[in-house]
Amino acid sequence: MSSPEELLQRAEKKGVPTSGFMKIFGGDSSYKYEEAADLCIQAANLYKLRKELKSAGDAFVKAAGFQLKAGNDDDAGNVFVDAYKSYKASGDSQLAIDSLKQSIELFTKKGQFRRSANFKFELGEIYEADLNDYKNAISEFETAGEWYSQDQAMALANKSWLKCADLLALDGDYIKASDHYSKLISNSIGNKLSQWSLKDYYLKKALCQLAATDSVAAKRTLQEAMAQDGNFADSREAKLLSDLITAYDENDTEKLSATAFEFDKFSKLDKWKTTILLKIKETISEAEDDLL
Repeated sequence: MSSPEELLQRAEKKGVPTSGFMKIFGGDSSYKYEEAADLCIQAANLYKLRKELKSAGDAFVKAAGFQLKAGNDDDAGNVFVDAYKSYKASGDSQLAIDSLKQSIELFTKKGQFRRSANFKFELGEIYEADLNDYKNAISEFETAGEWYSQDQAMALANKSWLKCADLLALDGDYIKASDHYSKLISNSIGNKLSQWSLKDYYLKKALCQLAATDSVAAKRTLQEAMAQDGNFADSREAKLLSDLITAYDENDTEKLSATAFEFDKFSKLDKWKTTILLKIKETISEAEDDLL
């Protein structure tokens, strides 16, 4: 059995374009490129068996390059996805991103936006979790949401926009995050599948408005929530939000902390809400310092 290194060497020789006399009588070079691509894929799979995943990714990228030379864009796109998976499994996030972007470019040229949206979402997750790059993650989630929306896949669009909104807030862009929660609220009103999420969207929107030092907007959100969602008025989220707004208007950090603590005893505050509440507390403290 040939080693992957030997297969790659054979692929390089196969992948030399036909020229001169042989080009005239031997036809085009596409079949040679296809054979070279097959050899690279064989090499990549052998590398995977040896658990040399970075080398497998490199071999898949070479295979995709030969497929492109052969004019097989669809096959190249699929092979770039294989490269992405190998790189991701190897822990090389940047090479994984580069390969997946190549796939997305090829798929969108063919009008495969639903499939590309799935990969855009995956890119967002890599940027967020592996690289801690919120700005690029936000961009990828935003595009994924738009493409899902165009395909009428609103549950997936909302999932993407929620990721986008949460990261915008963590990145300090509270106004834009609030706008995204407004979009999620609009998409969820009257939708039985997503209506259960409304309380959380209203709460997150108002928290962003408080973090942006706009308690008037937060009060308006509270009023809208009570008017638009019949279940909100009697909810623990409504009481939490009302008490937080009061604490903010009174510049009372102790009351804000006590309100959050009381809510947390019965409904655990997640990391995102805790982070934004700490930001709100900071803005109150800064306002108190300004008064001294």
